[in-house]
Amino acid sequence: MRVNIVARHFDISEKTRGYIQAEVDHRLEPVFDRIVNCKMIVEKIKKNYIAEVVLNVPGDTMTAKETSEDLTKSVDFVVKKMRKQLTKHKNKWKRPVDPDKQFVESSEME
Repeated sequence: MRVNIVARHFDISEKTRGYIQAEVDHRLEPVFDRIVNCKMIVEKIKKNYIAEVVLNVPGDTMTAKETSEDLTKSVDFVVKKMRKQLTKHKNKWKRPVDPDKQFVESSEME
């Protein structure tokens, strides 16, 4: 999967771009293989680095944001956060619908 990487207020090296691409490929894609689009926004404000991931999956857009003093830590934390969200989304998406379940009117319960 191709990751669109945007750096704000600073330039990132090709090595860092490769690291971000590898993190997304190895940590997020195996969890949910139906990711349509991935955008990683990396921003530097004073001494802190902010990493934000925006994922488009069928029927939903998910975002996660992390801040730390090290760029690689920010990327690792935000990927970990997004992995949790993807797992939750995948489990919710895979739940079978129970055709036998019926809704009970509130007046019947009283």
